Amino acid sequence: MPAELVAGNVQSPGTHWQLLVEGNDMRNFFEALVEHLNRDHEIEVVNFGGANQMAGFLAGFATAEGFGDVRSIGIVRDAEASATNTFKSVQTALANANLPVPDGPETRLGGKPSVSVLILPGGSESGMLETLLCESIEQDESKECIDAFFRCLTSMGIEVKRPEKARARVYITTKREAHLSVGVAAKRKYWDLEHEAFAHVRRFLMEL
Repeated sequence: MPAELVAGNVQSPGTHWQLLVEGNDMRNFFEALVEHLNRDHEIEVVNFGGANQMAGFLAGFATAEGFGDVRSIGIVRDAEASATNTFKSVQTALANANLPVPDGPETRLGGKPSVSVLILPGGSESGMLETLLCESIEQDESKECIDAFFRCLTSMGIEVKRPEKARARVYITTKREAHLSVGVAAKRKYWDLEHEAFAHVRRFLMEL
């Protein structure tokens, strides 16, 4: 049974390898990527909710029935404005849950279980999953049209908040099922999961 945060309770982990991610878009994206890497029978992708819910989730997760069977935990968060601050918040949540605390992102700390953390888009960059999604379509034939659309908005004095999220959504409108979220779009194979933009993400999952 999947480990989910339901009404404040965490259900038992279902596999030895747990990937804890931020939100449903990220859960759907990583389920698609895990399947793409043929590790969907091994890695369970779990949505811990929003950033503010992570600490409470980890505290319950670490004491849930069956947790003793978990060998490896991966945690994925969006950096948003600061990769450094986001990683520090993950470290604090891990420490409060009495779990191993890695010294840096994408660095595995051994133990039972071992723990590693991936802050998107990667390195010290600010951003999010959609940052990588936009990088993956840089050479797509639709990019010129997408750029023109946003230039037009700028020329009209219209401010686009969270432009990478907006660009990812506009790209999806070029596909048959234009209403999909970015995560479900990954399951429809709208993103090239072999693109170099996702190389470090694939490596993180293979090392989980």
